[in-house]
Amino acid sequence: MISVEKFNLFVYKQLLEPLKIQSTGFNPRYSTKLKDFNVLHSLTASASTCGRCIWWHEEPLNYKDLDAVRYIGAIDLVEHDYAEWATNLAIWTDCCNISPTQPSVPPVANCVGDVNLHLFANSEHSTKKRKYLREWNVQDWYFFFHGFAALDWFSDFKYFDSSQQKPSKLFICLNHLIADNRSYRLYLLSLLKQKRLQESGHISAPLLTPHTIKQELGNVTSRLPREAKKHIFKNLYPDASPLVLDHCNYNDASADISNESIDALWHVVPETVYYDDSLHLTEKIFKPIAIRRPFILVGAPGNLAYLKSYGFRTFSQWIDESYDQEQDPTLRINMIVEQLSKLKNKDIVQQQEQMQEVLEYNHQHFYGKFKEIIVDELLGNFKKQVNWYNHDRIERHRLPSDVINYEQVRNLMLS
Repeated sequence: MISVEKFNLFVYKQLLEPLKIQSTGFNPRYSTKLKDFNVLHSLTASASTCGRCIWWHEEPLNYKDLDAVRYIGAIDLVEHDYAEWATNLAIWTDCCNISPTQPSVPPVANCVGDVNLHLFANSEHSTKKRKYLREWNVQDWYFFFHGFAALDWFSDFKYFDSSQQKPSKLFICLNHLIADNRSYRLYLLSLLKQKRLQESGHISAPLLTPHTIKQELGNVTSRLPREAKKHIFKNLYPDASPLVLDHCNYNDASADISNESIDALWHVVPETVYYDDSLHLTEKIFKPIAIRRPFILVGAPGNLAYLKSYGFRTFSQWIDESYDQEQDPTLRINMIVEQLSKLKNKDIVQQQEQMQEVLEYNHQHFYGKFKEIIVDELLGNFKKQVNWYNHDRIERHRLPSDVINYEQVRNLMLS
């Protein structure tokens, strides 16, 4: 399986470069800031460019950064080197057909030649995305990037069977960032404390302090509802302190599965996207699957069904999973914590034994059929956009799609 570090380069070499499509995106890849947007892989100087691929596949789409791109006048040129800013802006305007509002920005040259396909490589389904692609006139190339990342990062756990290890804790809940779009985690922690569930689980929140809470509660743009803020202030704020399970590098923690993860039965998974109407999952949800553990997904509505659409089984036989359809963000967390309260009264080992069939199925599916599904999805969606572009165009205006051996690329990605 191709590594996360070489994923972009591999896809560029196998799919984009043969069609003379330039690769543009963020470096570092987890950034979404304009100053970090550059050409990632350049075509040879003699090659005429047949299009651009915009990579925005790791982080969720957000209005702030998208609007910063579309409404250039909002960007403070004093903060950035002008030459670098102008270069990056030229790439964006070329990719996205955006008319710059700054009169001093140099005009952008049109694509060389008669072919000019613009692709948006991403890992999200949302009305927000559809809106922007329609306005940009950019084609949607969706694939499940974090599925590829999880298969790379958790590859070793294919060879370890933790099903025989009896957990001592009911659940584990890992929380790193707890502000802004992740502020819902403060309410989750507040409820866990109020319900006295801490002793039943492993809970991490290394950034939890009274100062952090005070900043979020006082932030006029906070996404926390009023009732959630009051609950946090009453239950979590008074004696808040960092909750640390281990002393790992939390920037690398996404690729790590700790001993505490194996020592817990249920994994309460606070996902990256919670407030937005978006189907977007990260590697977090695959940690329990890799080590044969059940999970409760704390994410945006519909994301549990989204995971099931890839062939995974969930745990409606043991818990009420209707929380996945609840639109109210506060009520959704309350429903999740209520399930934990009910599970607390049941024998942990007995629960584990009852769900072995589902746990084993998910583990085998993750390391088996799931890989085929996301590879076929990536290649199929790319081919679909190329075929759409070539439809009803005369030969000189078409992309040379026959230069790609899709079956060979598929075999490489599955190897």
